[in-house]
Order: sequence, then C-alpha cells, then structure tokens
Amino acid sequence: MEKRDESICDSVWRSVHQADLVRIRACLTAGRYRPAHKKSDSPGNSLYEHCIAREDGLLTDSSVCALHKLADGSIQVDYRWQHSIAQREQLRSEVFDSVILTTPSWLIETNMRLEGFSKEMLPQPIVDAWKHAHWETSCKVYAPLQKRFLDSTPKFPQILVTDSFVHDVYAYRYNDRYAYDCILLSYTWEDDATKLAAFSGSELVDKCVTELDRILMRCSNIGVPISPYIDKRNIRIQRWMTDRNSLGCAKLYRAGTYYQAISLMKYNRDLASTSGLYLAGESFSVDAGWTEPCLRTAIDAVINLCAVTGAQFNGDFSLEHYPHYQVV
Repeated sequence: MEKRDESICDSVWRSVHQADLVRIRACLTAGRYRPAHKKSDSPGNSLYEHCIAREDGLLTDSSVCALHKLADGSIQVDYRWQHSIAQREQLRSEVFDSVILTTPSWLIETNMRLEGFSKEMLPQPIVDAWKHAHWETSCKVYAPLQKRFLDSTPKFPQILVTDSFVHDVYAYRYNDRYAYDCILLSYTWEDDATKLAAFSGSELVDKCVTELDRILMRCSNIGVPISPYIDKRNIRIQRWMTDRNSLGCAKLYRAGTYYQAISLMKYNRDLASTSGLYLAGESFSVDAGWTEPCLRTAIDAVINLCAVTGAQFNGDFSLEHYPHYQVV
C-alpha cells in the first residue's frame, strides 16, 4: 500500500473541522457541582485546567448510551469510552449531580436510554418535541489541492456557487508550512445532498472533479482544468446523515411544531431543578445556524444551573431579570 502523505492528511483534516468535531457533538457534556473545591482549584483556573485535574473531567471519544436517574437524585451516565475503536471500547459509568445534554436529538432517540425519570421530571410532550425535529442532511467533499494551482491561476475565485450538482465549491489557501492547499469540491444540502447518496466515495470524487473541470474550462477567465492539481488519494467525504455520531447536520422544526420547540427552551427553567437534566445545543432551540443556538442555550443552561446551585451572580443579576419563554 502506498504511504500516505501526512502533511496532506493534516491539511485536509484541518479543513474538515466540523467532521473532526462530530465526536464532540456525539458526546454528552456532563459536569458535577462541587461546593467545596479542591485546593488545586482557584478562581484563576481555566475550564480546561479544572477538567484535566479530575479523572472524569474531560472525556474524549466517549459515546453516551444511557442516563439513569438514581434514587438519591443524582444521574448515572453510561458511556462507551474509546468507542471509535471496537477492540478498545469499554463500557464505563460515572455519577453526576447535574447533566447537560447537548447531543443531536435523533441520537438521543436511537442511541441513548433515559431511565428513572418520572413524567414530572421529563414530560412526554418534551420527549415528543425533540423526537419530531427535522434534521437536514449535508454532504461535503474535501481534497488536497496543489499550491501551484492557485499560484498559476490567480483569477480562480475562493468561492464558486454553481447550478451544477456539485453546488458550492470553496478553495482555501494554507500558509507555506503546508505542502498543499485544500478545496471543498462539493458542498450540498438536503435534496442536493440526497441525490449524491447512492455514489461510493471514489465515484463521487470522480464525478465532482470531472464536473469542476467542465465548469472551469468553459470560464473565459480561467480556461484550465483543476484535476491535475487534486490528490484524489486523500479525499475526505463527510456525509452528515449517515454519520453515526451526528445523524444530521442542522435542525429545523417541522410545520406546526414551533411551540413544541419553544417548550424545550423552557425546560431548564421550569423542570431542570427537579430532573437534574439541562438541555443545550441546536436540538433544543428554534434558531438554526449552529453557533447561535448552541451559544444561546449554553448560556441558558449555565444561568439556570447556577441559580439552582445557589451561585452568586455578578451585577445584582437574578432570574427576575431573565425573560420567560411563552408557550401558547
């Protein structure tokens, strides 16, 4: 087998930052509230420093498979550690006072058991609300691109939006420390991504490269093919819908379910103090676009968790200043 160029692989992986983070999306962020901190903890410590000081502080490559509400009010989290390598996978458990659930909702339904939560803690309408979410599919085809292509073709645009099946094309220039640049040969959503699902990785790459050659050769300001500059040996294809760590790329609420989605945003304030379970992430928001819903719901989870644990807020803030979500 031909040895892979590690610099190429590194370059491609740096561009596939979303694909690189799918494990994080598939993991459950869990935290324990400790009123009495260890001596190693100080107000100046970062979250990372706080986490690595504990055996259970920062778990990577860990797929949560169950949450159990225990009789003493705590939550047991069962997870498969090193789950990406079948030979090394281990089933482990940790117990936490509070858990922040951040996974895509289809993963909760298909890969995770929730046990011991009463109907008062986790009402059926809340479960139905996340089950009825629509998750969009998306497909991305990445490839290393020889630097001399952008050097010799200065008019090549960084972004191409086409009416072809490849849809959108992005080129990214790395600095001189990397032997290759990177190109996103195809970026598609929903139906445009679904129509590519039947093709194998090699078939899809060949189709994308051939189609991009056709487009560029017809452009009067470019007129050269790109295929000689693409290393098809180190292609990376990210199919979000068939990725077992995500089962979708972005969430939409279905027609007629807006107030169901809003009920998920009310959960932290209304019921998390009883269940110990806090909801954060795009699964539990009405906003699409990854960053905004994740940031907004993360802040909401922290505010409500701090309120429940008796934390002191700065600036005389209290939940009286915090708006209520309204459900009709």
